[in-house]
Amino acid sequence: MTAKEWVFPKNEADGETVRRLCGAFGLPEAVARVMVNRGLGRVEDARRFLTKDTGCLHDPLAMADMDKAAARIRAAIENGEKITVYGDYDVDGITATALMVRYLRGRGAVADAYIPDRQTEGYGINRGALDKIAAGGTKLVVTVDTGITAVDEAEYAGELGLDMIITDHHECKETLPSAAAVVNPKRPDCPYPFKELAGVGVAFKLVCALDGGYGAVLESYGDIVALGTIADVVSLTDENRAIVDYGIKKMNTAPNPGLGAVMNIVSVSKWNSSAVVSYSVAPRLNAAGRMSSAMTGVELLLTEDAGKAGELALFLDEENRRRQQEESVIFAEAAEMINRQDCFGKKVIVLAKRGWHHGIIGVVASRICDKFNKTCILISVEDGRCKSSGRSVEGFNLFEALSRCGDILEKFGGHAYAAGFSIAEENIPELDRRLNEYADEIFEREPAPRLYIDAEIDISDLNLDTVRKTEVLCPYGAGNKTPVFALSEMRISDLRLLSGGRHCRLLCEKEGLRVEAIAFGMGGIANEYGIGDIVDLAGEMNINYYNGTERVQLVLADLRLSRRRPGDILPSRDDFADIYRYIKRRQGPIRAEAAVLANDVSLAMRRRIKREKLMGALSVFDDVGIIRLGVLGDMVKVELLPAEAGQKVNLDSSPEYIRIKKSLNL
Repeated sequence: MTAKEWVFPKNEADGETVRRLCGAFGLPEAVARVMVNRGLGRVEDARRFLTKDTGCLHDPLAMADMDKAAARIRAAIENGEKITVYGDYDVDGITATALMVRYLRGRGAVADAYIPDRQTEGYGINRGALDKIAAGGTKLVVTVDTGITAVDEAEYAGELGLDMIITDHHECKETLPSAAAVVNPKRPDCPYPFKELAGVGVAFKLVCALDGGYGAVLESYGDIVALGTIADVVSLTDENRAIVDYGIKKMNTAPNPGLGAVMNIVSVSKWNSSAVVSYSVAPRLNAAGRMSSAMTGVELLLTEDAGKAGELALFLDEENRRRQQEESVIFAEAAEMINRQDCFGKKVIVLAKRGWHHGIIGVVASRICDKFNKTCILISVEDGRCKSSGRSVEGFNLFEALSRCGDILEKFGGHAYAAGFSIAEENIPELDRRLNEYADEIFEREPAPRLYIDAEIDISDLNLDTVRKTEVLCPYGAGNKTPVFALSEMRISDLRLLSGGRHCRLLCEKEGLRVEAIAFGMGGIANEYGIGDIVDLAGEMNINYYNGTERVQLVLADLRLSRRRPGDILPSRDDFADIYRYIKRRQGPIRAEAAVLANDVSLAMRRRIKREKLMGALSVFDDVGIIRLGVLGDMVKVELLPAEAGQKVNLDSSPEYIRIKKSLNL
């Protein structure tokens, strides 16, 4: 289990503010504390957040060029010009395309849809697509969720006699495309007050500008807008929160026929959260763009025929199964390459292989990033041309990093945490070198994954009423995540492994009360903790339904020793000496899980040493040049470096030793 850095709220909620919210809204103290710690301590702010009123939606005409875009589309409708909506092949792009086409056709427009084929055309606007669109009689192209970096392609469209309206939400480059209108809240000169709309959110704003208001548009398309917003993992704050809340309610009452058909084949008892939508509906629509054609997803959301919708939903369900199988294969191959290529010393993992399905590598890159806590880029190679997808850890802006490599990239786009690009195969080693060089500038030492705590609570707060009332904080997502609560100084009274050691269940006690904590995928806990240990717990509250009974449980995100005495954390002179002797005795590089290595060292030393102390000692040794330490998720690699004759080192001067002492207030 990778050690996490616990990050508590900078300004812990004061009791008076918490009590004020409890009284105003009938909230349990734990829920009110989360709201205050998230900056919602004022009653008016809390009320706006809790009501999720669509009245908070901003005027679409506040967005730069929105008036120009609406005027040009109205003119096209009045003149009978054919309009082609050009979208992206992810769920955000599919929903944005379907929304725009449905609305335009409803207004009597001659409207068609175009989404490039991921396999043959790749991401974004391309000249071949523009040739086909122009040849089909289109006069106006409206892009959704794409186009903000298509400077050359927009110029080419003009040469073909095509007008373009670009709507997008991705990061802008220095030069904007030349078009009839460029609508993007992230334009440097755009005064729009909320910058975190998804691509479908920007398309929604354009439709609202055309319609003259929000009401009818939300009633007709709210579920589609919510689906794309959830799938694109944008911040569920401000107006995104209201849009998603409204859309989820519409999914439960009168969903789009195609969306309803997908919901019918998914075994979900309650459509009550963005998480349910994210893990059930979104992957099936995404599978269309990844495995075959995203136009199948558009067709699903455009049809009014229930029978056709059912057939398309079943097809997408099967495509999603194929996607899962392919994903498992690529993940296994990538993990084997990481092991073979010895990525311990790298802060950015760059892997390339022929035959990888480039519609799936982004999902796998995300899994690798989560597993190893390293920025990961996977590259699919075919005939010397390469398409890639990357995911980043906190603190490493992937878009900025790629911007520094623009001279060796053919095309790239994205944002801080996710990006894609094309590159010539011979430039991959240089890209690898530059990205890791840049990461070395950003991080002195590889950062530990962070666990953000929303509130510290007492064990008495863990009750059914509190868990149920936390639902007022929904919908959860980026910017408004499921709250993580911390409980301190809990005594472990029982600890059992489940599912062959993959999971762990703990019973913890304090003040005569008990709580059950379930730790999914954290079986390694049993190597580090035992009955009687006093620990801090961090996790999400939920209700466990079993045999007709309900009980509160904590879904564990992490745990750590409560009483962080210096002797448990700070290595002593004897610890340093014994650990060094152990490394020297092994005669060769050591590769092992950190918890297992701590256990082996403890056996050799004949006294217990916790993983945290061992990792601290190894980091100090790395600082002063005694060893080379590499970390790869839960694994560590230790290489003893040759010592010069008479070499003396000052362990006290190590930045890591100073950091450990500071964390213990020494």
